[in-house]
Amino acid sequence: MPSASRLPNDVRSVVSSVIANASRVVRDELNRVKVMIKEDGSPVTSVDLAVELSIRSQLEKAFPDHGICGEECDPHNPDAQWVWLIDPIDGTRQFAAGLPNYGILLTLCEDITPRLGVICQPILGDIYLGISGEGAWLNEVPIRTAITENIGDAIVCYSDPDAFDESTRPGFESLRPLSRWNVYDGGCLSFASLAAGQIGVSVCGPNLDNYDFCALVPVVEGAGGMITNWNGRPLDRESKGPIIASCSSTLHARVLEILQ
Repeated sequence: MPSASRLPNDVRSVVSSVIANASRVVRDELNRVKVMIKEDGSPVTSVDLAVELSIRSQLEKAFPDHGICGEECDPHNPDAQWVWLIDPIDGTRQFAAGLPNYGILLTLCEDITPRLGVICQPILGDIYLGISGEGAWLNEVPIRTAITENIGDAIVCYSDPDAFDESTRPGFESLRPLSRWNVYDGGCLSFASLAAGQIGVSVCGPNLDNYDFCALVPVVEGAGGMITNWNGRPLDRESKGPIIASCSSTLHARVLEILQ
């Protein structure tokens, strides 16, 4: 893992306030959700936009020199040294369907490298924080990944099976029968569970943007796990899916071999 530069002053306190306010927006708007369809056919809700605007407003005031790139709004100063990535509702399909497996993702990147990541489930109030080179926490309590090394002992979570395409489906089908058991479509919360030591592997298919996975990197790595693309390359702002995370380096190497 690359060494981390010192984070800007007051980052952790600002992030705590930002996430608390964003979670409040979600809870306040739950009974007034409006679902719309984007030009690419994917859903977006009124809450996605409200959450992103809430986060942007606070970040712009706290760090006027930083860049901000969100899923729902135009980028601001994207070439700055420090750039925030916002996925206001990761798992919009689940959210729009009234299911709880979604989260708010927030990342602080130094140039293209994720240095701080947050995964928040706003209804449960769970906040996973990871800082490159320092560690990972769930509600301010340190967390570590499991020590599982054999795929036969691992619980594996996959993204939506429909998301795997011709290039990734063979690896998906090869890995499925080898694990202890499988769960599906956990989204960002599956990576949070991996960081907290509850599952061994989380696998996502293609069509992911940096908003979808950069926040996961400091959380998983800070907890002692590994997260890369399917070729084993580190993830950053310039990466694209598919991605995989594992609780140990030995298990990660084995899963990468199977997926190929």
